[in-house]
Amino acid sequence: MPERDSSRRPGRPKGSDSASREKLLYAALTAFARLGYEGARLRDIAAEAGFDVSMIAHHFGSKAELWTAVVDELKRRQIPRLADFARLAQPELPLAFRLSQGIATFIDQLTTEPDAVNFVTRQLAEPGGRLDYLVEQLIRPSAVCCTPLWQEAMEAGIIKRVDPVVFHLALFGGLATVLAARDVIARISGKQRSLPELKEEMLRGLLGNVLQLPGKPD
Repeated sequence: MPERDSSRRPGRPKGSDSASREKLLYAALTAFARLGYEGARLRDIAAEAGFDVSMIAHHFGSKAELWTAVVDELKRRQIPRLADFARLAQPELPLAFRLSQGIATFIDQLTTEPDAVNFVTRQLAEPGGRLDYLVEQLIRPSAVCCTPLWQEAMEAGIIKRVDPVVFHLALFGGLATVLAARDVIARISGKQRSLPELKEEMLRGLLGNVLQLPGKPD
C-alpha cells in the first residue's frame, strides 16, 4: 500500500493512485447514500473498493474529508449538466418544448444516478455543517440555474405560480420518490412500467396538454 507521503515503489503504474481514488469515491458515495454519514464505516468503504482502510487516509485523510470529496465529485459532474440546462432559458425554441425538455433532462439525471439522489435526500434530513456545504456546492447552483425556466413557465401560465425554488425542490423530491417507488407503483397499479414509460407518464402528469417531447418541437 502507498505511504502517507505518497511515494511510489519502483515500477508502480502512474495511474494507480487516480484509479484507487475514483474507486474509493464510488464506494463512499454508495455507502453514504445507503447508510448516511454516521452509519458508513471507513473499513467497509475501503473493502468495497478493494483496498485497505489506510488507502482512505492516503487519499483523503479523514471520514469528513472523504465525505467532502464525494460532494466535490458530484459538483464536478453537475457543472456540464447545468451548462446544458442553462441553454434552455434561451428563447429560440417554444417555451413548452424547452420546459418539457428541461423536466425530461431532470428525470434522466435522477434515473442515471440513484446513489447521488439518495445521498442528497438523506443529507437534507441532517442539518449541520455538512448540509450547509451540500447546499452551497450542489443545491444552490442547481436552483440558480433551473429556476429562470420555471419562472418563465409560471409567467406564461403553463405551470401554477409558486416560489420557483419551492417548485424546484418539490420537483426533485417528487420525481425522486416516484422513481424510487417503481416496484410499489407496479404492485398497487397492477402494471409494470419501463423507465421510459414512467418518464413519459410523469411528464404528462406535470405538463398535461402542453407537453412536447424532447426532439419534437412544434
